[in-house]
Amino acid sequence: MTASSDSQAQDMLEAITVGIQAGDEIENVSRQTGASSAGMQGYAEIIQALQSILTPMEPRREFARQLHADLLDQQQGVVERMRQMPARVQIAAILALIAGCLLFLTRRLFGSETSPEIQEEVVASPL
Repeated sequence: MTASSDSQAQDMLEAITVGIQAGDEIENVSRQTGASSAGMQGYAEIIQALQSILTPMEPRREFARQLHADLLDQQQGVVERMRQMPARVQIAAILALIAGCLLFLTRRLFGSETSPEIQEEVVASPL
């Protein structure tokens, strides 16, 4: 298909869809677009089947509110992210934070401020 015929096909399908949604007959739509009703019949049947199957639904308020918050409030802080986690994960994260702080403090208290130097070992190389 060339670009112009592709554009014409898209325009024809759009006219069929708008006509069916408005409740017009296929003959009226074919006169408006200038296409033959025989060529449009197959497309019209598919569009009518989709129209009857795909009914618009209103989303739940909770979903809409959450989606709105997710799209607009992307800059959440640590506390806000923690509140969204389950209780078990919150407890595990707090315990891990406390354990890390305790390890850091015990290392400082017992005087191992510097890490021991790693000495290189001599490795025999093949001849």
